[in-house]
Amino acid sequence: MLVAAAADRNKESILQVLRQYVNPAAPVVRVLEVASGTGQHAAHFSRALPNVRWIPSELDQRCLRSNPAWGIWDTADLQELGKACRLTLERMVDMPANNKCLIFRKM
Repeated sequence: MLVAAAADRNKESILQVLRQYVNPAAPVVRVLEVASGTGQHAAHFSRALPNVRWIPSELDQRCLRSNPAWGIWDTADLQELGKACRLTLERMVDMPANNKCLIFRKM
């Protein structure tokens, strides 16, 4: 199994943000992770938030094998994709190591 050190470093910071948005009383909450890489976040968050149905995604097979050499650098690209899917950017949270956590909601 591939392991990305960056995923381990920022998983707790991301989990803190997710806990602000996930209602623990809700029976099921669905979360889409764009560019999931190794799947480390999905595994970690699924254990910490049992009512969340984590939907990891990855487009490029090379990215699945590479995780540290790939990323989405322009958040404007994600906002445009979100609009096309009827999602609106609610919040952008700075994370460790110059990463961002973007919170989108259905319009």
